[in-house]
Amino acid sequence: MTPPVLYAVSLGDSMLDRAYVQKMASYNRWQNENLYAVANALTDEERRRERGAFFGAIHKTLNHLLWGDQIWMSRFTDRAPPPCGIPGSVALHENWEILSEKRVEMDQEILDWAGQLEAEWIIGDLTWFSGAMKRELTRPKWLL
Repeated sequence: MTPPVLYAVSLGDSMLDRAYVQKMASYNRWQNENLYAVANALTDEERRRERGAFFGAIHKTLNHLLWGDQIWMSRFTDRAPPPCGIPGSVALHENWEILSEKRVEMDQEILDWAGQLEAEWIIGDLTWFSGAMKRELTRPKWLL
């Protein structure tokens, strides 16, 4: 698969548009497909080996990345948030095949969301409660 074409966006006085969000959703899926193809070539033991990285093992890191997309999509939509916080994010799916399937499903959910995104959604702020920071945060939607 060829990578999606990316383009620069000025963040001066203008905001990101729907096409850019869709391009980033496609790029996200493409990167995840490549990442999982490489990880799939490893043995389960290698994916689970502690490597001293922030989340330890590759399997744990990929779980956390999926969790991150799930938490952000729960903030952007009416999707339920993942059933755990950051500490539990590394064990979201212990089974590699299930984790891989959930990644594909999440990437499609992001693509579907971006595909129906109304331009007006990008305008304004988003407020949410951050479990990590234990407080409410507000940021411009275009930034998120």
